Amino acid sequence: MKRAIALAVAVLLAACEGNPVRLGSPVEGPPPTGQSREVTAQSCGFQLLYFIPIAINTRVERAYAGIQRQVLGEYVTDVRVTEQWTYAFVGTIYCTTIDARAIRQT
Repeated sequence: MKRAIALAVAVLLAACEGNPVRLGSPVEGPPPTGQSREVTAQSCGFQLLYFIPIAINTRVERAYAGIQRQVLGEYVTDVRVTEQWTYAFVGTIYCTTIDARAIRQT
């Protein structure tokens, strides 16, 4: 019985794991200089009944993919990640906002 409980807990905890996301552009030599602009992307998920995750674990991945769609090969730096949550009647809404600076490589 103890093994079954331990296995059930392990399975439930494994479902709450997100993937690591590498933010910003890899540095090879000095960073580029030139015109820069701010880019922002946000992604949200929902925790139903405070227990069932719906699109929760991939929020950072989806928000950063939104940044990458906006920069189209530009150098990404000064990445800032903001988390916020809001109670809903049957759960909680979690949102991740990523702000960054995109520098056009010349």
